[in-house]
Amino acid sequence: MDKAFLATATVGRTHGVEGFLRLVSLSGETRHLRRLSSCVLVTKEKKELDVEIESVKSLADSLLVRFRGYETPEKARLLAGSVMYIDRKDAPKLRKGEVYVADLFGLSVECEKSVVGKVEFVSDGAQAMFLNVRRNDGEMRIIPYLPVYVGRPDLEKGTIELLMKELLD
Repeated sequence: MDKAFLATATVGRTHGVEGFLRLVSLSGETRHLRRLSSCVLVTKEKKELDVEIESVKSLADSLLVRFRGYETPEKARLLAGSVMYIDRKDAPKLRKGEVYVADLFGLSVECEKSVVGKVEFVSDGAQAMFLNVRRNDGEMRIIPYLPVYVGRPDLEKGTIELLMKELLD
């Protein structure tokens, strides 16, 4: 997926008889999802679909969405399990010090002024996200994305500083 787009929600099961689907926000934020008119869905089969959003509504603590052309439960079910990507301009604004998870992918990991690896992917943990780093020798290491272990990413340089070299051993 193009870096101009961010994964923002997963599409869950259908709800009701009008083709609504449950949305689960990946960030916990939902305000921006209510204003969308279109998005890109990547289906379980890895097919990218440009879709128009016809309607968004709340139900208890859930957000429901209906896509144009998928107004029946049978058609809508084809989209269940998809990941919703939106243009960065439609994403929630970041507060000072925040970054989008997508921007951590591919960062060079520096320690003591040398590049020691690259962030391959990011995974969720109980208390923090984890940076899955491929060392220069090809070995993978998992580093908690916490200020005690890593510095703030420098997105302009494409780097993040590892503060505890021992985590690569």
